[in-house]
Amino acid sequence: MPSQGFNTEFLSVPVSLPRLGESLLEVAWEYGEPLHYEHFSLVMNRETKMAFYTAHNIDRQTLMSLKRARWKLDPRVDIDYQAGPEVYKNNVWDRGHMVRRAAITWGSRPEASQANKDSFFYTNANLQHAKFNQDEWLELENWLLEEEDLDDKLSVFTGPINTINDQPYRGTYIPSAFWKVIVFTKGGELQCRAFLMKQSEFWDDHDGRNTLNLESYQVSLTQITELTDLYFQQALYDTNPMFYSPNNFTTSNDIDTPEMRPIESPTDIVDNRGKYTDIVQELWDADDNRFDVTRLADGRWMNENADIRLYEQGYRRPGKRDLAKFFLFDEVNTDKLMFLPSYQAFKRLIDNYNELERDEEKYSDVELAEIEHFLDTCFARYDDEDRISLMESVYQYITDDQSEGGLGFAQAKLTEMPFTSTTFGEGQCIDLTSIETFRETVRNIWFGLYTNNFGNRQVKHASGFEHVFLGEIKREGSRYEIGGYHFWAKFFWDEQNGSGGKADLEYLGSFYDGPEGNLNTDVATLAMSWRVGEKIAWKEKGGFFVGMSPECLLALGTMLTFESFRNDTQPLSFFDGESKRRAAINGWRYDLVLYRETLKNQDRGFHLRSFYPVLKSRDNRDPLLAPHSNTDVLLYDEGDVVIASAMPNPPGVGDQNEWVSIRNETPGLIDVTGWQIRTKSGTTVLREKTKLPPGREHKIVVRAGGGGAALSNKGTVIELLDTEDTVISKVEYKSVSRRAEGQVLNFS
Repeated sequence: MPSQGFNTEFLSVPVSLPRLGESLLEVAWEYGEPLHYEHFSLVMNRETKMAFYTAHNIDRQTLMSLKRARWKLDPRVDIDYQAGPEVYKNNVWDRGHMVRRAAITWGSRPEASQANKDSFFYTNANLQHAKFNQDEWLELENWLLEEEDLDDKLSVFTGPINTINDQPYRGTYIPSAFWKVIVFTKGGELQCRAFLMKQSEFWDDHDGRNTLNLESYQVSLTQITELTDLYFQQALYDTNPMFYSPNNFTTSNDIDTPEMRPIESPTDIVDNRGKYTDIVQELWDADDNRFDVTRLADGRWMNENADIRLYEQGYRRPGKRDLAKFFLFDEVNTDKLMFLPSYQAFKRLIDNYNELERDEEKYSDVELAEIEHFLDTCFARYDDEDRISLMESVYQYITDDQSEGGLGFAQAKLTEMPFTSTTFGEGQCIDLTSIETFRETVRNIWFGLYTNNFGNRQVKHASGFEHVFLGEIKREGSRYEIGGYHFWAKFFWDEQNGSGGKADLEYLGSFYDGPEGNLNTDVATLAMSWRVGEKIAWKEKGGFFVGMSPECLLALGTMLTFESFRNDTQPLSFFDGESKRRAAINGWRYDLVLYRETLKNQDRGFHLRSFYPVLKSRDNRDPLLAPHSNTDVLLYDEGDVVIASAMPNPPGVGDQNEWVSIRNETPGLIDVTGWQIRTKSGTTVLREKTKLPPGREHKIVVRAGGGGAALSNKGTVIELLDTEDTVISKVEYKSVSRRAEGQVLNFS
């Protein structure tokens, strides 16, 4: 009799297998059909030759001990899509059971015996470092079988975290981390716990489970979905008390039952910028032309008098399926739309652009005048003349001293910050001399037509305004995709337009990473299709702020452009990498994602390429800027170039984004090409040609390709050496809490 696999009716409440996202289906074995074994099932990844996930049932009352079996290939799966014995020979990598054999040897003896044998198929193995598999991961596995607070009947899901940075190895890839989701019932109610462990954290620590606190590795089910593109049944998100919190760590050494902690912010933010208060909320609050928004709750509109009635439907990832029977915008205050100058000025710009990305853009004199009129409405003060405009607030923030919470750009023509467009000419530069010259800079940032050189793809006549506010259609292989399209009013107008009873734009449904997303009235995350002539383009995941005025969107995008440029040379504590800016608005946390143009040499220019919000979680912590505990830092040697700061514990899975920033302390230009960053674990060489201007900082990702000058959480000495191996600068830090993801250590 063939094995039935994972039993969805095993608990008193049914628990279904997770659904594969679109990206996974493309590389799934047999289109994602599960392989069934005794007491467990799994879905194979043809690309990694290992499982996307496994699912098994545990009956702790009838567990029995059996002898190990031999590892073998599964004859049902093509041998080319299995990682066999050759992957695990003569190395430090264990054949890590995704489904632990000791957890499924239950039931009758024949059942237990078959489950034991089935657990030794290579389809159930994955590359786990011996120090990880036999230590911390084992402690989590033991806790499952021994913890008294858990029910005796469990349903468990397990799998790897695969990222684009995973190291290739013998025809497969070494996963960055592993996750486990535990489902059980308590008092007849469904319970769910999720854990995430990074392999890299344990390579230098073989006795970690002696002091392991499993609570440190609890995450939300939402985060598992975000990292894996696996979608669990809604009931599991509902019963998982944590909405979203990327890897939280604790320094506690207690080994307690991992009870749920209060929800924390996605990552702490260090307050190293004086009297900083988040300007994003200030701009939001000052947006007098924003539209109020309401949603449905229990069949009723939460605010009958709101300007916008947002009718979200679907609530699961639709892909290209239409899960929405009705428009997204059930009702909009069109009288207000017609009355407000900035909206009407914006509307006149829509027909100035070609929807197809490949078609050449060129402004007529009339269209240039329409751009000027739109900017006039965005820079105009509100009716109360004592209140400055949003764009003036941004200008003040950009030019205020950093000690006063600003970005510290000089009120001058910044010739070291040039940018060129076909619209406004070559040799242009950022000019912050006055609010008038700032307006010209804003015009070039948003409306200047430029060539974007991302990777091997060149897009001529690109426009930040068109991409963000209007959207554009690009061809990807045999299909068309929607690029940009992040302004709500454009979406509303396109829903209303069409011919033959069919709208130009189709709202396909909304979806969020967690159950609380549909409670937020300020943002929409959705799928859509857009018809232009005979062409239909798709966007499987997009979104925008709902109700925000065009001047506020322009102000936020401009502000982020300058913050992004400052972050290139002086890392800002509220940025995750180059493109994600953390923000809190009305009790919710977001990543504000901004991309700048890519120049021919692959450096980033100053024209804005894209800007959009990503909803992360409720903001249950106050204040936004909660400084980490002080890490002991020591400064030994200071030369002409100093080590200014470092980030040993970057946000997210893996440690390949660790960085060290160096700064030129001299009045002259210094060539640092070939210089080295050295720690006790290795060396990173600055191979790209790099010359540092006076006072300029340069951020070096020290583990971009694996190896290199790793920055240990336990502390290390960091040295900067020139091409003759002379130590130019030397610093040391003692330790960094694993909980302090995103913490910047300042040495000078």
